[in-house]
Amino acid sequence: MITVEQAQQYLQSQGIELPDFILAALVEQANSIQECLDANYSPATALLIQMYLLALMGLGQGDRYISSQTAPSGASRSFRYQGFADRWRGSLALLRGLDKHGCATGLIPPDPTKPAYAGLWVAKGGCN
Repeated sequence: MITVEQAQQYLQSQGIELPDFILAALVEQANSIQECLDANYSPATALLIQMYLLALMGLGQGDRYISSQTAPSGASRSFRYQGFADRWRGSLALLRGLDKHGCATGLIPPDPTKPAYAGLWVAKGGCN
């Protein structure tokens, strides 16, 4: 089982910041697959699977990431808005490559990088 503190530390290292209540809900979801992980993986591999899953769920919350931070006195942050699709695919590949038994598959959010398509069919008819 992972803790909120572990998850927060990992996500922050990836430049992902989430409100505490969202993070707690995501950790609960990631911990819901613990039984499957315990049955199929070593503790270290299970932890990595859960962390990669959390990163995917965190990435799905938006596309603003901290790219740099500075020190105590003149605190400043820089954010990055590019490369979301690449980050998503990279995290997903890490998770899928590690989770050979598919423990996390049901919790992976839908791919937000795929375009949504819609169609409209218009027909006009009449009698002569």
